[in-house]
Amino acid sequence: GLPKAARVSHLKSIMCLSFYELVGASSRDVVYLALPLYHMAGSLLGIVGCLGIGATCVLKEKFSASQFWAACRAEGVTVFQYIGELCRYLVNQPQRPGERQHGLRLAVGSGLRPDVWRSFQQRFGPVRIVETYGMSEGNVTLFNYTG
Repeated sequence: GLPKAARVSHLKSIMCLSFYELVGASSRDVVYLALPLYHMAGSLLGIVGCLGIGATCVLKEKFSASQFWAACRAEGVTVFQYIGELCRYLVNQPQRPGERQHGLRLAVGSGLRPDVWRSFQQRFGPVRIVETYGMSEGNVTLFNYTG
């Protein structure tokens, strides 16, 4: 949908510095980010989260399902931040050779349907998925650490 204004406190912004650490990423990771930066998931969790752990961020202007795995291999991507539909777009692509030859070890985001979750892991290999949910203006965030 269209961007909506949300009041985000300075404290909440500072808390986003530890987002990737909470989901198991570190300074050795390379994070693929194609989410819009006008959204909290892209700017605060994505960019600020990378700054918080000192990780490299591969910032894409737009998401391309057909180029995703080639970009991951070329850039050495180890972490992918998604919204659920991005994973569905990947699963719906025609199968290509080399889809399982990548360094992606962690996918983190929200809105991933259970059927897409299963298909994603069966097709692309043992990528750990951490599903999160947190409202921009709320005070609670949930993490599915167990998968």
